[in-house]
Amino acid sequence: MGQPGCDDDLVQIRLQLAQLVRTLDQLTQCKDLTGPPTGVCIDTYLTASELIYLIDLPGVDVNSLKISLTREALVIEGLRPRPPVDCAQGYLLAERPFGPFKRTLDLPVPVDTSQAGATHKNGVLTIRLPRMAERRGRVREVPIRRATD
Repeated sequence: MGQPGCDDDLVQIRLQLAQLVRTLDQLTQCKDLTGPPTGVCIDTYLTASELIYLIDLPGVDVNSLKISLTREALVIEGLRPRPPVDCAQGYLLAERPFGPFKRTLDLPVPVDTSQAGATHKNGVLTIRLPRMAERRGRVREVPIRRATD
């Protein structure tokens, strides 16, 4: 066994590395970008009982959002509407992304997908995923049956 806290540190490093790889992969697939690939900022927290995502989505209608969950990944899709602008005046600076977005986040720990929940308040989407006991690394005896001829 490692020192207390080491497992949590390794989980955090794995989470950050997986997200970096995913982001780099998304960058190579994107064309005609005027800003970040998605413009979606996400904080991820790992507690003893939950994996929590906080996603900034100002101006995004909750009805345009779709959240998908598998054993390995969380997918967040939606549409950020183009802000209304008087075309006669034009932009002096335009940094806020608009249009469809999709983020795929690897899950760093096993979660109970059937108990996942999401809330949307003040432009922040909060996704809570209850943790499950780690199953990898557990030793399980396999019975041997006598083969019949």
